[in-house]
Amino acid sequence: MKNLFAQKNNTGLWITAGITGVLAAGAGIWFYFRGKKSDETAGSQQEHVQDYLEAKHPKKKKHKTYVDELADLVHHQAT
Repeated sequence: MKNLFAQKNNTGLWITAGITGVLAAGAGIWFYFRGKKSDETAGSQQEHVQDYLEAKHPKKKKHKTYVDELADLVHHQAT
């Protein structure tokens, strides 16, 4: 029985694959340049994310306690 799917000539397949690859590369380049163009035009108009954040305060130093002072810090509750 003859195989219906066997092809002797793959030229059409190679041409289709080449055209698809060129179109995909062109679309990628177009999106890249469109993104660069929008970044340049909106560069001065964009607001920085940090503008909305509160100003950072310097960290407080940890209070170092000695073992002798621990008894004064503990407050016992009456049960």
